[in-house]
Parts: sequence; structure tokens; C-alpha cells
Amino acid sequence: METTRSAPPAHFAIAIFLGAFLLFQVQPLMAKAILPWFGGAQAVWTTCMLFFQMLLLGGYLYAHLITTRLKPGAQVALHFSLILLSVLFIKILPSEAWRPDGGGSPALRILLLLSASVGLPFFVLSATSPLVQAWYRAAAPGRSPYRLYSLSNTGSMLALLSYPFLVEPFLDLGRQSSLWGIFYILFAMALWYAARSFLASSAAAVTGAAPAAAAPRPTAGRIALWTLLSACGSAILLAGTAQLTQNVAAVPFLWILPLSLYLLSFILCFESDRWYARGRWLVYFGFACAGVVYLLSEWMTTPLAMQILIYSLSIFIACMVCHGELAARRPAPERLTLFYAAVSAGGALGGLLTALGAPLLLNGPWEYHIAWAALAAVALWPLAAGLNPRSRRGGLAAAALLALYGGFAYSLYANYSEESSSRRETARNFYGTLQIYEWEHFGSTALTMMHGQIDHGFQFGEGDPRRNRPVSYYGPESGAGLAVRALRRRGGGTAKLDMGFVGLGAGIMAAWGRRGDRITFYELNPLVTRLSYAYFTYLDETDASLGIIMGDARLSLEREAARRAPPLDLLVLDAFSGDSIPLHLLTTEAFRTYFRRLKPDGVLAVHVSNHFLDLEPLVVGLALQAGRRASIIEGWEDAESGASGSTWVLVSADQTLMSQPLIDRRARALEEGRKPMVFTDRFSNLFRLMRRD
Repeated sequence: METTRSAPPAHFAIAIFLGAFLLFQVQPLMAKAILPWFGGAQAVWTTCMLFFQMLLLGGYLYAHLITTRLKPGAQVALHFSLILLSVLFIKILPSEAWRPDGGGSPALRILLLLSASVGLPFFVLSATSPLVQAWYRAAAPGRSPYRLYSLSNTGSMLALLSYPFLVEPFLDLGRQSSLWGIFYILFAMALWYAARSFLASSAAAVTGAAPAAAAPRPTAGRIALWTLLSACGSAILLAGTAQLTQNVAAVPFLWILPLSLYLLSFILCFESDRWYARGRWLVYFGFACAGVVYLLSEWMTTPLAMQILIYSLSIFIACMVCHGELAARRPAPERLTLFYAAVSAGGALGGLLTALGAPLLLNGPWEYHIAWAALAAVALWPLAAGLNPRSRRGGLAAAALLALYGGFAYSLYANYSEESSSRRETARNFYGTLQIYEWEHFGSTALTMMHGQIDHGFQFGEGDPRRNRPVSYYGPESGAGLAVRALRRRGGGTAKLDMGFVGLGAGIMAAWGRRGDRITFYELNPLVTRLSYAYFTYLDETDASLGIIMGDARLSLEREAARRAPPLDLLVLDAFSGDSIPLHLLTTEAFRTYFRRLKPDGVLAVHVSNHFLDLEPLVVGLALQAGRRASIIEGWEDAESGASGSTWVLVSADQTLMSQPLIDRRARALEEGRKPMVFTDRFSNLFRLMRRD
């Protein structure tokens, strides 16, 4: 039966648009709400995406089952029973009882808390798109429901794009949640009008009947291909987003941009066949593959804006190929719920492999490489299948395709195996991948801890006189080193210090400890603790009393402040050099917690060295807002001491200490034209921090 692409009635359009808008508005909302509980890790977003994809699959399967097994009246009765029940859960923000205590699996806890808070409303919304399209097909025979699918994806994309620009900057999470609940009620009302039209239609009576003979059931191979294409797109999206946020920040905009492009590819491919021409897009895909290889090898020297552009374009092109091939193979409308279930199953499969499978099966962040290699094979398959290798031209073309794919796959493998001879260990968990290398540092062999491309500290080998000295970013002339020296000098040179360090790394700051000092490290990642003890001796050989508190540092400091733990002389924040910086540690509320933990004349030292983000104006602004003095210290590279170049901001209310020549002669203020800024838990703007140089 032929179908026409006329505009659907308003009640169907409003119901599907509003349902999709709410479905994708709640995703960044919930991820932002729980992000500080799990240390700002980029894996929070990946795990949230997995949860939402799994529920989306459940909703699509539910829609397929009820539209093929139940009569129209039973479909409406069952679905609106679920809607009425879900209204009890529209206060979607999770309870404080779900805050982690530092133990257990973060991924499992995220999945459980999302299930308990937003699970049922999200399930209802997930079923909306296929269900409304099936109802529309029954109410308007002969009209194509695929335009509603494009409208659904448009609502999803507008929800995502509006969040960082119109919602997040102006509404706190409580108001966001309340408005979401109000619009959920409006969605239910719009859906009721669509259901009434469905029930009143004479065509509705045959919805539960067997499909017409004109629409035979797709073969298992066709269903598997739908699933595979969808899985490739999902894996590219999640792996690419993780790659992008790993060395920038886990913030809603950098989650939303790739997902919006993913949805845009769905909109274009299912709106009209004119958007996807296989030959042209496969050429674009070749350029995208080249961009991927370039970024993997030239990460350190590529400006942030260019990285975002290349990652985004490559994800969009990959998704256009996946979804263009999907749209070209979509079935007759009678089989749309099965088609959507297969597409959703592929999305969930890609999410499972990326969010759960990769950390369990791979010891490094190689899912991005694997996803691109798999997609390249899938993308080239239609071309290869149309060739006749027995003919001269066909054989040459097949050889050329094989050479192109082999070159791309080898480039990915070369990046994977780079410097493997110097790698002592690679370990991975929820928070990312850590690697231990044996490299040359300042003319001597040293072990180095790396997270992505970020150096988390090193230690010289046995026999080197610098072995147990503070090195790297923490040397005597660094901001942290000057703070320790100034505090000791204030106490006559023999002061016993109580120091806290946010971020353990290799444990270098323990080298500043003396007998009688008390040092507490606040570390989120258990792997960091294991590797720092296994490969470095700073923690074992310090003369200070040492403790390590696992979990998010801000939550740990809040608990200590609440129970009036002994105040600190020095608190060092060293969590912003890369690896998806935790912006929740750089807000007014966070600084308020830090100053509650510090003595009135204590010092806050913030390490702000970062390849892509200019954090100086933010830290200075937060310090000035709290009535403290802020001094920027540039630590220089010194081969003799093993010190690396670094930038620190020292913050204190003790004017005498900050005026010591030790600090004052090295201090500088913000350059003219750079204005201090302030972030809060309610508002942060990553664009204002991006380096322009």
C-alpha cells in the first residue's frame, strides 16, 4: 500500500513532539543532578546514556507488543494506567539517600538511582514515538507515519539544544524538575486526545490484526542489519563523546552537542531520501576517518575549538552513514514498531558495549578505535557487495577498497600500540584508564602515571638523589611548594602542618611531609591509590602521618566540616589538569566548603595548569568573592630539582603570609582585560573558560 507524506493532525503532532522533548530534556537534567555525587567523571554521562537507551528499548518493545497483541481499547487502557501510575514519580530528582558513600560500583548505583527516580516516567515517554505512529497509521490509513518520526527527533534535538542555553543558565535543578513535571501532565493530556482519535477511527479496529500480505515480515538478516547499523551509530556517539570530554570537562554542552548531531542525522535521513546520497556521504566518511586518525595522533597540539569541530563533524558524518543506510532499508508502515524495536535494540547494544563491555573487556580506551574500524567495514560493505571481483574493473575496485580499509585499520592499530614497549601497566575502571610508563625525565629514568594524555606524577629511579623529593608540578618553586615553605616559615621553620590534598596521583605531595605533620589525600579513583602504592614510594616513605579518604573530595570535605574535624593549614586542589575536569569543585558553594575546612589563616592552593581551559579568572573570582587574597604563581621547569612548569593560584585571608617575599616576589595578578568570574552550582559556562591562544 502506497503512503503519502502529508502533515499529521495537530493532536498527534503535539503529543509526539512534547513526549520527545521531555524524553531528551530529562537526560542532561538528571546527569547534571548526580554528576557531583560521582566526582564529575565523564563516565557518569556514558552510564546515564546506557540507562536511557535500555529503557528506550524497553519502551519500543512494549509499544510493539501492545500494538500487535492487544485490541485498540486494551492498548489505550493499559498505556494510560501506566501514565497515571507514573504521575506519582514526576518529582524526578533523586533523594539525598542515593548519595554514594565511597563504596560499591558507581555504574550500578547510577543505574539503580535513575530507575528509582525517573524510571517509570521515562519508560512511558520512550513508548510514545512508536505508539503514536502506530495509532496514527490506524487512524489515517494511506498516510506515512515516518514524518512523525522526524518530528519526534526534532523535539528531541530542540530539548537538548535548549538545555545549555535556555534552561541550565537560568533555572536551578529544583525549578527544572518542577517545570518538567508540569509539561509531563500536558503531554498526557495531548496523548489522550490522540488516543481518542485513534479509538474513534474506523481503521482502529484492525490495528490488532495481522499485518497485510503486502508487508511481509522482514527476514532475520534484514532485522540484524537494522540492529547492526544502529549499534554502530550508538557506539560512535558514546565513544566519541567520551573521547571528547576526557580531556575537557564533563559538562552538559559537550554531552549534548554530539547527541544533537546524532539526532539531526535521524531527522534528515527519515524526513526525505534526498538528504542521504551514498556515494557522496562515503566520500565525506573518508575525510572523517582521516580526521579521526589525525586527532588520535596530534591531540596535544590541536586547539580545543578544532578538536570539538573535528570530533563533532566525524560523529555527524558517521551517524549520517549509519542512519542513511537505515532509512534506505526501512519497512512498510505496517512493520514500523518492529523496525523501531530493532533500531532501539541496536542503540542499547552499542551503549552496553561502550559503557559496560569496554571497561570490563578492554584495559584501555580503545572502544573509539574499534567502533570506527567496525563502522568503516559496515560502510564499505554495500560498495563491496555490488562489485564483481572476477572482472578487471571489479577486481581493481575491490583491491582499492581493501587497501583503503587496511590503511585506516592499521592507523588505528598504530595509535593503539604506540609506545607499548615503555608501558609497564594499563588499568581501567569506571573513572577511566591509567597507564604506568618508564620514560626519561630530566636525564634519568623515571616511572610516570598517565591518565589519557595527562601526567599525574613521576618518580626517579633508585639511586637518583631526587627520588624522594617533591618533583613535577609540586617542586620547591611551584605554588604548592611555596605555600608549604611559607607556612613553615610563619611557624618559625618547625611548624607541624595539617595538610589536605585533593587528587592523589603518584603521591608526590607526600614528599613535603615531616615528622609531626598530618597529610590527608582525597581521591576518587581506587585505581590511582593502587598504582601509587604499587609503583611509587612517596606514600610509604613520608615521615608524616598519612591518610587517604576515598570518594568525591567535595562530599568528603563537607562531611568533615559537618563533624568539625580539625581544620587544615593547607588545602591543595589538583584535579584540573585534564581528564574531564570536575567543575563542581570550582563553584561558590565548593569554595565555601573549603574555607570551612581551613583554619582562618590557612592557605588554599589551586593547580590551574590546563591545555585548553583558562581557570585563573575563575579561581581568582571565587577567592575575591570570599574576601580572600589571590596570587598567581608560575612554577618554572628546573632539571636539577625535577620540577615541571606549572601555574597555581594561592588563596588566603592571611595578608602577612601572602606578603612574605617568598610568595610576593613570585606573585602576579590577572592580566589587564581578563576579568574575574564566578561559577555556582546553579550556573557554569564552559565557553568563558576556553583558551583563545
